[in-house]
Amino acid sequence: MIKLLIDATLVGLFLSVPLSFFSYFIVMRKMTFAGVGIAHATFGGIALGFLLGLNSFVFPLLFCMVSSVFIGYMYKKGGFSEDSIIDVVFVFSMALGIFIFSMAKGYSGNIIGLLFGDILSVSDRDVVYSFFVSSLALLFILYFFSHFHLITFNEDLARINGVKVDFLYYMFWLVLSVLIVFSIKLIGIILVNAFLVLPALVGLNTSKGFKGVIVFGVFSSLLALIGGVLFSYYLNTPTGATIVLLFFLLWLASFAFRFNT
Repeated sequence: MIKLLIDATLVGLFLSVPLSFFSYFIVMRKMTFAGVGIAHATFGGIALGFLLGLNSFVFPLLFCMVSSVFIGYMYKKGGFSEDSIIDVVFVFSMALGIFIFSMAKGYSGNIIGLLFGDILSVSDRDVVYSFFVSSLALLFILYFFSHFHLITFNEDLARINGVKVDFLYYMFWLVLSVLIVFSIKLIGIILVNAFLVLPALVGLNTSKGFKGVIVFGVFSSLLALIGGVLFSYYLNTPTGATIVLLFFLLWLASFAFRFNT
């Protein structure tokens, strides 16, 4: 059991850092529903993978990446708002997953674990994969940080300065999809959105500069992750839910810094 807890903690630590960086841009761009849409697209991907006899995260990952590109394309070219397209993908993916699983009598997977996280499903392979995925995602967001920062606050100025706005927009969605898929095993589809929203919200309460927002966001993510795993072990509670509840308490506590500044 200790080995599983260590593996789960490592996976969470690896993933929470880049997710916290993405959280800053997601909150600043007011696209907080993005995590919900992409995370729930995984449910439809897993269902399709089961229907095709592919019991791995490769198919859900491809499904999420296609969904993210679709969201971006319909927003950029179709004239729809991001929230409306995300909501369409959200309801379609969930309906598709439920429809397939209701017809698949032989399915014995842990849907509750899929939705809310299952610490026992984390393996040594997940630790290795999450390390490489989080490292690449972090390198990506750090390398293009100044570009994303400019795009977030002044997209027209970014275009004038030669920034490839549309390309980076699609890449943002694709990398975010990969991070979300690899986060699901730890905290589940429903709860993964917390790590895309709460870090930036905590940071905004505790700092005025964007660097401080990100630093405090990363710190709060790590604290919630480690504390949540330990509390869930000693209290015998669901790990994903415990992590997010602790994160929520950290967010409430951060208001004390906001009101004193």
